[in-house]
Amino acid sequence: MLFPLLARATVPDSNSFFEHCFAANWRAAHSPARIPIALPVLAAGPALEIWRGAAPTHQEALSGGGLVANQDFLSIYRTEAVSGRRDIESLTREIYSDILERQRTLGYPYLLRTWNIVPAINQGSDDQENYVRFAVGRGTALDACQLAESSYCAATCVGAVPESPLTVIAVASRAMPVSVENPRQISAYHYPRRYGPRAPSFARATMLPHERGATLFISGTASIVGHESKHAAVDAQLQEALVNVHEVRQQALALQPQLSYRGDSSWRIYLRDPADLPQIVPIVEGVTGSAQNVVYLHADLCRRDLKVEIEGACELLPASTPA
Repeated sequence: MLFPLLARATVPDSNSFFEHCFAANWRAAHSPARIPIALPVLAAGPALEIWRGAAPTHQEALSGGGLVANQDFLSIYRTEAVSGRRDIESLTREIYSDILERQRTLGYPYLLRTWNIVPAINQGSDDQENYVRFAVGRGTALDACQLAESSYCAATCVGAVPESPLTVIAVASRAMPVSVENPRQISAYHYPRRYGPRAPSFARATMLPHERGATLFISGTASIVGHESKHAAVDAQLQEALVNVHEVRQQALALQPQLSYRGDSSWRIYLRDPADLPQIVPIVEGVTGSAQNVVYLHADLCRRDLKVEIEGACELLPASTPA
């Protein structure tokens, strides 16, 4: 089993597998099991996301990254600076190709979850926007390894400051997950041409069954219905995104009707404008029920009209199992 726990600092934990470290200063040294994410935490929120799982059996430093593995899962990340000689599209294709090759060579054939931090994500216009070029690079790499759309995994893609590196983080599994879509939204990989020459290559969520039930990894979710952005106000966008999260959870439960949404959960909120934080915190905590399982991060989003995005990990348990 694999699940994140938010914390303000590293604490001794025999169940720790790897960590996501949120910080504006991405130049700090990190081990293969401690992954830098170049996004500042808003307010006094948790600075770490500790992913619990079986103890690592292998760790390896990579150029601009690292990997850590146990008997069930592989965590691998790469960070690379973008320069005039290495544009977003080609760099994304190179990083994804490397990750996919290592993942399969090491015996973890199924992508479970990815995170993508793109510097200056909204820079450029139309087909030259950084996010659009990123989507082309990722899609080209996935096509090259013949990954079917039905096997796409949950993903998040957000933006950081221009001087930050392009960062790709992936978790892969030996066990096959199930991709989950949202009937309120067109699958991202079927978006029309207006969003770029290559539609985004991800699923709305990935569900991984395990001995206790299942874990649902929910992609970065925004105020999108069909394929169009909805609402101008940040609170209305958040409410729409939460409706989408609810629908994804319901779709997952429909695939596993013996389970219920009653286990632990962990959430990330990405906010374009930190000044909107006081407005959205009461809404988020009203839904999640706790301030302890939410981290708020300052990030640009893949569409210029979007102001807030939410992702999460949720445990699904049988009704007879104690939460």
